[in-house]
This record gives sequence, structure tokens and C-alpha cells, in this order.
Amino acid sequence: MPELRPVFSTIDARDKLLEAALSAFAEMGFHGATIRDIAQRAGVSQGLISHHFGDKERLWTIVGERVSEDFLDFVSSEIRTDVMDAETIPRVLAAYMDYWQAHPSALRLYLWRVLGAPEGERRARAERLNSHFVPIFQRAQQAGFIRDDIPAGQAMTTAGGLIQYRLHSRLEMDSAITTVGDSSPTDEEFLRYVCGLIAPLPGHVSTR
Repeated sequence: MPELRPVFSTIDARDKLLEAALSAFAEMGFHGATIRDIAQRAGVSQGLISHHFGDKERLWTIVGERVSEDFLDFVSSEIRTDVMDAETIPRVLAAYMDYWQAHPSALRLYLWRVLGAPEGERRARAERLNSHFVPIFQRAQQAGFIRDDIPAGQAMTTAGGLIQYRLHSRLEMDSAITTVGDSSPTDEEFLRYVCGLIAPLPGHVSTR
């Protein structure tokens, strides 16, 4: 089932090519995937990929941009980030988890980025997403809904990193939790735990 939303005309093969590229990159990473394999997955010639998207690095960048835009659209459809209340950050984190659970190839692409991919694309993606989400966490700090003794970006990456770990290392996490007989939390319980880690500290006086 395709993960990327179609954006091109139905009469050309570009959406099909991007979906094939996402599949190949998610499976083998930037260095392991080849234009030949992507062409075979899409059922087109290698020349058609070069014609539409240029080289492999450009194709990787375009796929990453599409994933980022799909992610932003998904989160925006789930919550109103222009309204700040006590449930804004929990809703953001729930939408974050829901997106990655529904888009496993996009999650694998993200992990391959961390393991090794063109640095320029990684930096551009980080700046694009951080410029959207870090201000939301900063506003939540200013409103007193999350702790303000750490940078807003640190609060965001702490919560997001734990959610990412749960998704890609669920087996290891469940094994650690159940080793001494405890039960693994549900997604809702886990999100409450994550939110608790970035909740305001009792008795702390804001210095921001």
C-alpha cells in the first residue's frame, strides 16, 4: 500500500517512482539502494528516473521532502497548533506516534538517515521540522504546560526520541520491562509517561 500521497498527474510515473524509491531506501538505505533496483521496483527504465529526478542523492532528497511534508500535513490535520492548552503537547506527541506507526517505510527511512545519509539533506530536514515544532514546545513552556528548566528543543527531542525508540525497538523495550514481571504499557500509558518526563517540576520557579 503506498505511503506517500500522490502529488503528480495520474498520467505519469513520478509518484510510482517515488514510492519505489521510498521502498528501496527504507530497505537498504541511501548507500545500499541503487537506481537500477528502484527502476525495477517501479517497472520503468533507469533513464526515466534520471530524466525526472537526476541522480540518487537528488532522489533521496525528494523522497525525504515528501515524507516531511506528509508528516506535517498529518500532524496539522490531527491538532490545532495555533491553540495552546494543557492538551496541545500530548496531542502533538500522540499524532507523532500515530504517523510513524502508520508509515513504517518512512520510519525506516528516518533510521537510515541517522545511520548515514547525505549530511546536507539531514540538516535541511531537521531545520524544516524544528522550525515548525520547537516554537510549539516553547509556547507550551511559556504557558506553564511543560518544564522550562531545559531548552524547548531538548524537551521536544527527549519526548520524540523516546517515542521513536519504542517504535523501532519495541521488542527490546518490552523485554526489559517484563524481565522482573512488570507489564508493558499500552501506547496511551507510554505517552502519559513521556509527557510526565517533560511536565513542570513541582516547586520550580520559572526563570524564562
